[in-house]
Amino acid sequence: MIRDQLEQLARISEPEARSKLIRALVGEYARSEENEPTEVERELFSRIVLSVFDQLDKEARYELVVRLAKTDRIIPDLADRLAQEDYELSEPVIECSPMISQPALMRIARTGGNDKRLSVARRPDLNEEISDTLVARSSRDVVHALLDNKDAPFSVKGTLALLIFANTEIEVLAGIAKRALKDEEFLETQKLVLETNCPLIPAPLRKALETGDLERLATTIGDLERDGDIEIDGVLYSRHEASIHIANGEMSFDAILRTLFEDDRIDAAIWLIGRKLNLSDDVVADTLKSDADGAIMRLMLQTGIDEKTYRDFLKARCKWLDRNSRTIPELVMRYKAELKKPRANADASFAGSALN
Repeated sequence: MIRDQLEQLARISEPEARSKLIRALVGEYARSEENEPTEVERELFSRIVLSVFDQLDKEARYELVVRLAKTDRIIPDLADRLAQEDYELSEPVIECSPMISQPALMRIARTGGNDKRLSVARRPDLNEEISDTLVARSSRDVVHALLDNKDAPFSVKGTLALLIFANTEIEVLAGIAKRALKDEEFLETQKLVLETNCPLIPAPLRKALETGDLERLATTIGDLERDGDIEIDGVLYSRHEASIHIANGEMSFDAILRTLFEDDRIDAAIWLIGRKLNLSDDVVADTLKSDADGAIMRLMLQTGIDEKTYRDFLKARCKWLDRNSRTIPELVMRYKAELKKPRANADASFAGSALN
């Protein structure tokens, strides 16, 4: 019967009649719980709806969402199309549909409105790439939703971004503490970062991790009133929101490094470069403090940063060491030229300088 109605729908040309038949068809399609649609019927239904979608009235689209958004009775293409509708209509699809595709969720994370991003953040099937993009691009309520979502994974880069935020934002610090209390894997990640002596870990979180007293930290923060700046364990937190720069549409090593330069966190930048290259902080710091421009350039080439990040690094280094910045344009040109050379040559050059 469903197939007969689908074939009838395909022959109708009037938009109003199509919307009316779609509503009736959706009702019957959704009600037939005892009879699961075949793959052919699921594909046929979804493809025909997609072919007339732009002609459907709001009521027909609403019927689709209400009855089918949380089911597997539609194909991903139709779920993705429904997710493009206004938030009032698309919310159940974005937050609950088992059929919406990961690329569609990533598009929302990159370019969607904050309301749609918030719905994505509550899903149980996110990957690290989507979580990273949400952390980097969304307002802070989305970040809090991710921290509350135990199924949302955080990459190492995402974890570093959270720590950058937590250094100035008491709410993010609280979210990290609360997540660590209920998520053993997340807690282990924080402990691993702590073991590397990461300077990005806020002092109160460091103390709580070392003493195993995260509950006290989470409770203390929860009891505080936000009437301005707050001091915890000697650290002052304000309403300022830290930022993560976006490079090529994603959270990247370059993006985090540029944020650290902007925030004058040279100590954290040295730590991050050391982790990237598997070098001790002392080796990285001594190299960056030296006057050997060639050695510095070769070291930074190994990180894979682009010339824009290298320029920001040189500016931060001049400020850090109180040096003149007049040579920066020339050094950036040299760096850009080196980037164009085969990577094997750069690796051999770096290895040679490390031995001398």
